[in-house]
Amino acid sequence: MTSKTLGVFGSATAAMVAAAILTGGSHRLSAKDDDRRDGRDDDAYTVALFGDMPYNALGKSQYPALLADVNRAHVAFSVHDGDLKAGGDGSCTDALYYTALGYFNSLERPLAFVVGDNDWTDCWGRYGAATQPFFDPEERLAFERTLFFSTDRSLGQHTMKIARQTIEGYPENQRWTAGPVVYLGLNVQGSNDNYAYLDTEAGAGVPVRSAAEIQRQRDEETARKAANFRWLDEGFDYAKRTRAKGVMIVWQADPNFNNEQHLTNPHDWDAYGAYVDKLRSLTEAFDGQVVLVHGDSHYFKMDKPINRSSGGVLTNFTRVETFGARNTHWVAARIDGRDPNVFAFEPRIVSGNTQ
Repeated sequence: MTSKTLGVFGSATAAMVAAAILTGGSHRLSAKDDDRRDGRDDDAYTVALFGDMPYNALGKSQYPALLADVNRAHVAFSVHDGDLKAGGDGSCTDALYYTALGYFNSLERPLAFVVGDNDWTDCWGRYGAATQPFFDPEERLAFERTLFFSTDRSLGQHTMKIARQTIEGYPENQRWTAGPVVYLGLNVQGSNDNYAYLDTEAGAGVPVRSAAEIQRQRDEETARKAANFRWLDEGFDYAKRTRAKGVMIVWQADPNFNNEQHLTNPHDWDAYGAYVDKLRSLTEAFDGQVVLVHGDSHYFKMDKPINRSSGGVLTNFTRVETFGARNTHWVAARIDGRDPNVFAFEPRIVSGNTQ
């Protein structure tokens, strides 16, 4: 580790935590980990959570201030929970992803990125003529995999080691460990997780997709969901074997728990029910704390939106929704294994980004 890495933590104890984070314990570039938890301790550290940015001209002008604020906070690492642009904010050309990579690598500490629907599933033309040229969704996801997920390292100036679901062909699905918490990043998308319906796609300048193309996207979603469930199962098994006190899951989509968005067309959100059931069953079988971090709806939110199978709130499950769109701010997650709750969250408002 370089002296710069030690310097951002400012103490020998915190530097030991940083060393454990950067080495990633025993993580390898596969879906397999051994059961050692190198460097595990309960020293507290902070993680920066943000996503759905930069959106539009305002967000692009404010985004550098957010990244600078994260650097000043000397967090252990950051997580961007998807969407590199607004849906209608231009085309999904290669420049979008290279620009994002430059932003990510301006962060001094490691950054993990999970993909969002505006990055790939919607690039076929969902937002109309202003986003031409249109792209095949799977081709854009393949490009993201090559650019962001082709190694066993995170992004950022200093990196951490990350295990990936490479064997199954989903390297964007990630796992890493820091102190008492196992982190799982998954490819779960807005726009109904890419489970397509023709009746949710009408709009001016929006191309009409064929029945065959609709089915192709549904097949993609079905296969990816099965891989996601396997990754979740493996991640929770790993957390149990290593006696982790918490699991943080990060993906892009807002699952619309309990139809809190009051949607009238089930085709807008019927792909998420199985994910909610999976979260419930895994959390009920885990002794520690579980957090789902997502973006997609752009407002900071923290709640307990799942009930147990037997009724009553699932108390060890928490949902945190990050800021996004015109709200160019971030959420600080404080991790402390000595706290029974393990996780504490605080909205961090970036000075100057309040208009």
